[in-house]
Amino acid sequence: MLPLEIEERILDLLAEGDYDHSALKTCSLVCQAFLPICRKHIFGSIMLNGYVMSSTTHSLARLLYERPEIADYIRKLHYNVQVADLTSPSIHEPLKRISRLESLTISNYKYPQLDWSNNPIRSALLHFLHLPTLTHFEVTNVNNFVASDLIPCANLKYLNIGTHTTGATETAFPAALPTQSIQLNEFVAAIGTADAVMKLCTARRPDGQPVIDFGSLSKITVVLRNPNEGKTSQELFRRCRRLTDVQISCK
Repeated sequence: MLPLEIEERILDLLAEGDYDHSALKTCSLVCQAFLPICRKHIFGSIMLNGYVMSSTTHSLARLLYERPEIADYIRKLHYNVQVADLTSPSIHEPLKRISRLESLTISNYKYPQLDWSNNPIRSALLHFLHLPTLTHFEVTNVNNFVASDLIPCANLKYLNIGTHTTGATETAFPAALPTQSIQLNEFVAAIGTADAVMKLCTARRPDGQPVIDFGSLSKITVVLRNPNEGKTSQELFRRCRRLTDVQISCK
């Protein structure tokens, strides 16, 4: 009999090359002790819908409804929101069982673009965003992202405002405030995001402090397309004090 920590290390090594999880799925049937170790790898990173036509959101929601303990293993979620998700209220509650996310990507590759500030799954999206475990967040191809929605994200370290994301007017946030503004380590502003970036630069908490303290940044990546975006970048860089890695590209 091997110590459990040795068995876990063997399964961790096996997972590195097991891209379809076929070996891990087999190992999960060996004994009860192997099951949580295998689930850690199988469900650690989830991508919903990807670039395919069919929706996988309902499959995950059904799985979480039948096996709610699986939600504890999900650490990274890439959710490509589809129109079908916006008309299915049954998916909301199962998705809210996910409570330990460290990395979240919300994207929308179909038109019309998702309206972040007004959509039927907004409560689920905010549940993900406001988890205290979240350190990485990316939002791509989404309209009307609300900067004040970031206020509770006290532990956020990486923020990526992805391609063609626009900003919305701030809304009042009634919840208790974290003790300080968000202290980012890295910020990425993709092409077509000048409006959203400006909203982030000027967004304020109810106590008057900035939602994001850009002065804490050590790395920044900016993609410029037109003169207006250049002016926005100047406004952004004025707030930076500790940069050690700057990447600027023009399209």
